[in-house]
Amino acid sequence: MTATAPTTALAAADRARTLADIVTARAALHPAADTLLAIAALLTTAAESLETTDAPVFDGITITNTTPAEAVFALIEAQALALDNPRAGISDRVLFYVTEPITRRAPELPALTPVSTQMARQEIRLLTRIALAADALHNATTSDLRHGALESLVTLHRAFGDLARAVALDNNRPCVRR
Repeated sequence: MTATAPTTALAAADRARTLADIVTARAALHPAADTLLAIAALLTTAAESLETTDAPVFDGITITNTTPAEAVFALIEAQALALDNPRAGISDRVLFYVTEPITRRAPELPALTPVSTQMARQEIRLLTRIALAADALHNATTSDLRHGALESLVTLHRAFGDLARAVALDNNRPCVRR
């Protein structure tokens, strides 16, 4: 990338590399290690694309809010792997944090609408913790802070997915009245 490279692309590349490191570390002795390593490789590909692709210029104006096609395709493939392999423990939604500096959009989480009061409290706690970790990532000024925030987000999104599955089962029990 040129010396005038948009900092949003470099921030996204840094997040992709950091997330690749986190996923690689989780692969050690994991039953879905192959999937985790494939996701990490795709994140590295996205990072390289974000670092080396110049932002497009339209009518003399550099467009800084675009993601290079190679990075987009790598991230989409990583999301598909995450969705197809829930044993890997990586939520597809956590990959949206990579492009958040460019798109300015955090991943949206579905409302679980649990019937159980206890599960409703768990949902609120998890959503709050995810929002706090996302804010910490957004405000991180060092690589250690970014790593910690992304590590937390990976764990919290996995917990949210686990809760979503539990809520779906609980809400569909025959004894639950609506």
